[in-house]
Amino acid sequence: MGFSFEAFVNLLYIPFDIIATYIFIEFLIPRYILKNRNFLVFSIGAMVTFGLNILVSQYIMYNIQPQIGFWTYKSSSILSDVMKLIVNNLMIIGTASALKLFSYFYKIQLAHSELQRKTVQSELGILRSQVNPHFLFNVLNNIDALIFEDKEKASNAIFLLSKIMRYMLQESNHEKVNLEKEINYIKDYLELAKLSFSDPGFLRFAVKGSTNFKEVPPLLFIPIIENAVKHCNKQADTPGIEIEFNITDDDISLRTSNFVKRNDFKLPDSGTGTGLKNVEKRLKLMHDDNYTFDINRNMDKFEVYLKVPLKTQPK
Repeated sequence: MGFSFEAFVNLLYIPFDIIATYIFIEFLIPRYILKNRNFLVFSIGAMVTFGLNILVSQYIMYNIQPQIGFWTYKSSSILSDVMKLIVNNLMIIGTASALKLFSYFYKIQLAHSELQRKTVQSELGILRSQVNPHFLFNVLNNIDALIFEDKEKASNAIFLLSKIMRYMLQESNHEKVNLEKEINYIKDYLELAKLSFSDPGFLRFAVKGSTNFKEVPPLLFIPIIENAVKHCNKQADTPGIEIEFNITDDDISLRTSNFVKRNDFKLPDSGTGTGLKNVEKRLKLMHDDNYTFDINRNMDKFEVYLKVPLKTQPK
């Protein structure tokens, strides 16, 4: 009986606690903490709000409670009562204020994450659009030469070129693509690249591991492969270009090596070429530091090694 009545009496304090909490979370915190960062005004407002709430609580305790029934509040001392009220106010208002701040910063974090995601997607779109700017011209020149030499080869080259362009247009806007499709796209590109070499064995290409149910970012590898083809020394011994993919359940690596002319100072040493710089930018945007990207030139040989984690498709 006593407990129920005491709980009933405590309901008298709730409206005033609600008002004080509302002043904190809807007025003082948004205006003087989150917006203007005026801690002096916030402190004054907080003390005034606390003080008024404690005065009202004291008034209820000593003047209203004794008159509402047979239960009378017995106080040990005014100081003790004030301390209890301060603790109660701090618990109620402090908890509500902490939840308000948590909610605010959580929304800020969500907005920041969404903005960062859109920025990354925008930058990736720009970087993807810069892939292979001169590839089309090289292929068209080769096809033009083939038209008079071998019409069947020229027709097949046009077919491969159409497949490549279709893939670039349809898949480049996706965040991830099927690895098998990406490898087939690279194979088509290399078939066209071989038109520039008198010896088909000059370019060696190998894929180790399974491509099933795996995904990769679109057009990530082609700048590295294109760099090996474009800057190779065509007078070198066969094989002048070696390209190898190694695929595991967790990651995929690409290793390219090509012979170069020793006096060719236009090569993208240390990744200063536009294509390789784009690759590194994409890697940082997509994988943070969870990747390996090494570029080395040793005398007349240029080597690139890339390793990135794989995403597995649901079977």
